[in-house]
Amino acid sequence: MATMPVAAPKQQGDTKAYKFGDIEILLTPNELGVYTAIHIPNPSRRSISFSITVRVTGPRGYAVTMKREFPSVQSGDSAREAGLLIDEDGAPVPTDPVAQIVAFEQVES
Repeated sequence: MATMPVAAPKQQGDTKAYKFGDIEILLTPNELGVYTAIHIPNPSRRSISFSITVRVTGPRGYAVTMKREFPSVQSGDSAREAGLLIDEDGAPVPTDPVAQIVAFEQVES
């Protein structure tokens, strides 16, 4: 599992698209925080459960962690989750946020 992006993120308007192998993470900053979307496909022939922890950082202390569990993602389907990440310490929202996968686990279910 790649914890760092396989290539430089692609910019699509205000959104940065990171690829970590098959996993895609989209980051869109706004005035409150960084809207973060995760997409994990299941290309296998069996149901798989996923667990992922993503850290989004920026300059001046912005650091937020998002952990999600996806039980029993069916073959050919994808796990998807999105949310607004707000720094609890009040660090300013970065205009150029960075994504990193801290932990990833998949188990056949």
